Amino acid sequence: MHKILCVDNNEENLTELKLLFKNKIEEFSLIFAKNGNEAINILLKESIDMILLDAMIDDTDGYETAKLIKSNSVINHIPMIFLIENKTHNTIENAFKYGVDYLLKPFDKDVLFTRIKSQFEVLELHNKLEDQISFNQSVLNAQKNMILIHDDNGLINANQSFYSFFCVHNTEEFISTYGSLVSQFMEYENYFSLSDLNNTVPWLSELSSKENTPYSILLLNHNTFQPETFVIDVNPIGNLDKFVITLTNITSIITQSKRYEMKATYDVLTNIYNRNKFNDCIDEQYKLFARYGGELSFAIFDIDFFKQVNDVHGHVVGDETLITFAQTIENNIRNTDVFARWGGEEFTLLLPCTKLEDATFVTNNLRKIIEKLNFKTIGQKTCSIGLTQFKKGDTVDSVLLRADEALYEAKETGRNKVCVR
Repeated sequence: MHKILCVDNNEENLTELKLLFKNKIEEFSLIFAKNGNEAINILLKESIDMILLDAMIDDTDGYETAKLIKSNSVINHIPMIFLIENKTHNTIENAFKYGVDYLLKPFDKDVLFTRIKSQFEVLELHNKLEDQISFNQSVLNAQKNMILIHDDNGLINANQSFYSFFCVHNTEEFISTYGSLVSQFMEYENYFSLSDLNNTVPWLSELSSKENTPYSILLLNHNTFQPETFVIDVNPIGNLDKFVITLTNITSIITQSKRYEMKATYDVLTNIYNRNKFNDCIDEQYKLFARYGGELSFAIFDIDFFKQVNDVHGHVVGDETLITFAQTIENNIRNTDVFARWGGEEFTLLLPCTKLEDATFVTNNLRKIIEKLNFKTIGQKTCSIGLTQFKKGDTVDSVLLRADEALYEAKETGRNKVCVR
């Protein structure tokens, strides 16, 4: 049953309405008010489905009452039909400005119920649309990815993930706080930002035109104040000049990838290059040497009597010794040199653009630095070094073998020295 509020100070009009609805008591329930204040009080207390409002109440403008109703967010959704004496341009304009329809007095029964039925059908469609919009928003809000509707003028709507990321409650607050989405794209190498744009092409059109080109952006998370990486996907909505933007957070993937890269590249203990990375570097340098020639030297380091450190002091002290040794060498070589842990207490050093004479000086200097170094717990320690230079006709294996033979010679002839092959 629908509840209809009839607002009119004319008893004859109210009586006429009662008679018209006499045979509709199973469909409609009428509630009466004689002025605007009484009407608003009823609307705030009762669940009303429609309002029949006289355009003149107590010699006042009934449109003022309608204006008050429309300004109240609790009751402004209720459809309103005005009851008017005279059909003029002004009355019709106000009827549609504050209500949804009008009805001329005296009432025509068929017209009245047709209008009421029509308005309830419109209301039902409106409620279904509101439910669908609410459902669609719920679906969007359930997505972990940030999803938003945007046009060339700015943000139109977004899901909860988007608002939460930027610490705002709605689109209006985002716009007032940040202005635009694209202004939040952080400038960083290999990430899309405003600086990548041609000024004549809107950024949405630019990104949507390259369907098979993935773009990454960097955004500051306003909850953690940490930059996070997103893949941005922009798709046009038909011919509406609007776009659906999906922002997929790949920060954890990037972080995990860097962890894997770290494990594949660096020695876990000493934090210098590991053997796999060194093999890549020496292969690359060898290709350059084989093609262009030049000077390229290679050395193997071995900490003298390292086994005694582990046997006497334990592996914790042994690890400390390896870390100190590695960092000391790393801090005393060029940025272009490649230093790595080869395995156990053996380390390798690749010296690009360095002839053997200069490499001998460098490695001897490094040996002296180690010799003078005071290691924690064990005190003084020395190292032996095997050094060689890439020659025409060499392979990587032949160079490694020659350096290893030089190292063996250094260890067999007294240690704490550099031997050259």
